Amino acid sequence: RRVRPRVAWAHRGSCMRYDLLVIGAGPAGWSAALQGAKLGLEVAVVERGIMLGGACVQTGTLPSKALRHTVLELVNSRRASQLGVHATQIRPLSINDLRGPRDMLIANHQQTIRSFFDRNRVQVLPGSASFVSPRRIRIANRDGEQIVEADHVVIATGSRPRRPEEMPFDDHVIVDSDTLLDLDSIPKSLAVIGSGVIGCEYATVFAMLGTRVTIVDRREKLLRDLDADILDHLRHSMFSMGIRVLMPERISGVRIETQKRHQEGVVYLESGRTVRAERVLVAAGRVANVDALDLARAGVQTSESGLIKVDTCFRTEVENVYAVGDVIGLPALASTSMHQGRLAVLHAMGRPCPATSTLPVAIYTIPEISSVGRTEEQCRAEEIPYEIGIARTNETPRGQIVRDEGVLKLIFRRDTREILGVHMIGASASELIHVGLMLVQMKGTLDDVQGAVFNYPTLSEAYRIAALDGLNRL
Repeated sequence: RRVRPRVAWAHRGSCMRYDLLVIGAGPAGWSAALQGAKLGLEVAVVERGIMLGGACVQTGTLPSKALRHTVLELVNSRRASQLGVHATQIRPLSINDLRGPRDMLIANHQQTIRSFFDRNRVQVLPGSASFVSPRRIRIANRDGEQIVEADHVVIATGSRPRRPEEMPFDDHVIVDSDTLLDLDSIPKSLAVIGSGVIGCEYATVFAMLGTRVTIVDRREKLLRDLDADILDHLRHSMFSMGIRVLMPERISGVRIETQKRHQEGVVYLESGRTVRAERVLVAAGRVANVDALDLARAGVQTSESGLIKVDTCFRTEVENVYAVGDVIGLPALASTSMHQGRLAVLHAMGRPCPATSTLPVAIYTIPEISSVGRTEEQCRAEEIPYEIGIARTNETPRGQIVRDEGVLKLIFRRDTREILGVHMIGASASELIHVGLMLVQMKGTLDDVQGAVFNYPTLSEAYRIAALDGLNRL
């Protein structure tokens, strides 16, 4: 394949040319770039930040999960006192105790991405990209501007937290999901505006730290696409943690008020209630990073909500321009974004682009939640004759050992016993769901599960218990 010298920045006036140019070095972008390199293409990635990985690595997915893991480790160490082991107490912790593991993870993963790029000769071009034409892109940084040309372009610029104008953000009292991680102390109280994935994840993590948490949302229920039984279990867990859930409640205003020695956020509700908290997290969704791209110059269209329009293989209306990840909307997960990046490059190179309809979802609340396939509500809407099978992990030896009180739920057709959906809450749900993913993808049945041998004792044997429960219901 053609290999050009690896340079940090081309001289002003020259024009570098690539087979594939990827804009953004988040999960969707690095996956697309590496796939292109594996196909023998000459690839460059434009990244405006000095660090690789995008919001996923720097401010979103990995930092929040590192924080969650650290909190769980500390809670487990406290519980170890029941075995006579001296444990660190949660309350005296400083915010720096929580930042250390997070910062180490970020640094390590950024180095991993960079090493992947180096080994595959993917060139990194620092700066902000904007289109001049479908095949010409301007890259600007503090050293000036550079025009590069590319046969194919993949837009993977990700998203940022939505910051409603009516919210008086100061990034200290009123914060979004990015600036929350930069707090100077563990708050004694936290109000979370928004009951989506981000809001619920942070609500449970801070509740485990001893923070008094209140969730406020105008919607009727938490995580509205979640299976009803799993949602009930989550609500019970939140109640046990002391999390206060005010839903549905409309917000009439949010202010920062100064007390004698500190400031606090005050959330005013139309019902007349008020919520006072040391910090207020506004988890109001995310916005695609497309404003600076000059998409109109390339002929790329966006929807009213600012998302880039693509077909089933992630190609825009412009033949050589693709878009993947958060910029095209839901599911907006790191896992699906990486998959989309690969498929987009494969399609651009004339390779098969298989449709992917079965996608697992993981929500890293405490306890964590994961699901794949249809819910009961969807089965009823589609008039599918279905039944369910349920297993409770605290009835398994491994569940009793690790003190898990989760639930695994199988949804299957009554006539063929084909498994249509798997939903679970509890320890390692995000790992256990992949058995369910294979079952749904391969159209597995209850007979396949109940006839399989699972290691003992494991949490995975809950699949067999749920299958037997389902068979007993027929």
